[in-house]
Amino acid sequence: MKNDYLATGFTDVDNASNSVLFSSCLSLIDSLPYFKAYKEQSYKLLKLRPGKRVLDAGCGLGYDVFRMAELVSPDGLVTGVDASTVLIEQAQQNERGIGLPVEFKKGDLKHLPFDRNTFSCCRVDRVLQHIPEPEKAIAELVRVLESEGLLLAYDNDWCTFAVNSDKYKTNEKLIDFWRSAITNSRIGKELPTLMAEAGLANIQVYSKTYSLTDLDTADEVYALKETMKKAIESKVVTEDEAESWLDDLQAKELNGTFAATLTAYIVLGQK
Repeated sequence: MKNDYLATGFTDVDNASNSVLFSSCLSLIDSLPYFKAYKEQSYKLLKLRPGKRVLDAGCGLGYDVFRMAELVSPDGLVTGVDASTVLIEQAQQNERGIGLPVEFKKGDLKHLPFDRNTFSCCRVDRVLQHIPEPEKAIAELVRVLESEGLLLAYDNDWCTFAVNSDKYKTNEKLIDFWRSAITNSRIGKELPTLMAEAGLANIQVYSKTYSLTDLDTADEVYALKETMKKAIESKVVTEDEAESWLDDLQAKELNGTFAATLTAYIVLGQK
């Protein structure tokens, strides 16, 4: 069954009827100032420098791979792994990788195609929210990490997701509909425990809250209109309720009060 819903479709991009939807979302997110800032923070926390061997797990289009490769050049290596052939091929074809020490592989994060102690550090960004049994993926990342190496994970806590709307009941129904579609909606706040249980030490936690105040951008990132459509089809809300909710969001954008906010976490641990 084709799955073009952002909340669930990242688990199988290759079988989506419109894979461009997912690559476009990744490109948009990578361009937004908040995301650029936390990504830069993640590179600094990993203490990247020339010679480091880095794994970017769930690398998507490879944007972080290219940026980290610039930091570990000339004698380091950044490997990007993703379950999607479509996304890996786009990353491989990106001219940004020319001359950089990068490689891309298709792989399952719960069964990584690498030996133990292969990487100086590993990074997994907004991926564990989509993976059943995320503890198995974390265990694999720890396995391929060298002794005293660093693992950094960034992910969302969808329990904090909020959209500013006066249509309170409809708003809550739609947010719950989106949240329930995420495989691990609480993963952000669970990361410290999962990483400690995987044997990592010196765990550091950084909370990050961001807000989108442009309705069109929020729709592209959070699939607001598609959520509304699917909720109507599932009889969670009526068509009139959904249209009234959207009208309210559009009115708020016009008067400058629209906002969609979410808290996420950067968690760093050492093997």
